[in-house]
Amino acid sequence: MPPQPLPAFSAYDNTEQMRRQVEAGQHRDVIGGLWDELGFLQRDFLISRGLRPEHFLVDIGAGSFRAGVKLVPYLDPGHYYAIDSQMVLLQAGYEKEIVPQGLAPRFPQGNFAANFAFDVSGFGRVFDYALAQSVFTHMPLLRLEDCLAALAPFLRGGGMFFFTVFLAGVGAAGRPVKQMPGGVVTSPDRDPFHTTMPALQAVAARSAGWRMAGAGSWSHPRNQQMVCFERVAARD
Repeated sequence: MPPQPLPAFSAYDNTEQMRRQVEAGQHRDVIGGLWDELGFLQRDFLISRGLRPEHFLVDIGAGSFRAGVKLVPYLDPGHYYAIDSQMVLLQAGYEKEIVPQGLAPRFPQGNFAANFAFDVSGFGRVFDYALAQSVFTHMPLLRLEDCLAALAPFLRGGGMFFFTVFLAGVGAAGRPVKQMPGGVVTSPDRDPFHTTMPALQAVAARSAGWRMAGAGSWSHPRNQQMVCFERVAARD
């Protein structure tokens, strides 16, 4: 079967454009810049929520490893994994960020893969934490349900999935909203997308094996909010 084309929700999904930008040395800029600020923010947030070096983490939508270059030195060798829809970004991040910092022995190339189906099955292991920063801000919320279904068998009971969204009040959900700080204008039906708390709660309610365990500010400079879904352990 030929490979499926990427769904086109945002400019990020244009593989040829992504390749040109990476070749122009823009592998950091194309994922939104703020390289050190957001890299450290993600690492420190996860540590504050219990991430320890011995845990296994999968970074969903890892891009060129903005979080990875901060998480790989913290986690035990081989404990950081990553997927992204764009292999060109993963390769650029590995060659231009991971290798020059001497991190390759802690993060072997078999620990990252490209697909747009949130498929982590190829890694052959169960994770303690999953992270998707600035992923569901660029696609409809229906894709979150796809991600939860794909991730569920590979996140341990009690494991945490942290992901970011732009939020709008219920009364403003159907129109563009200016997010502050940052000034990003989000919409219900085009990139960048926003959603609502009731919509997230509804996703949790209909997603088998998950419960919503919190949402709120984590000091993101563009007002993305952090949401936590906990994997519910199977009952004996």
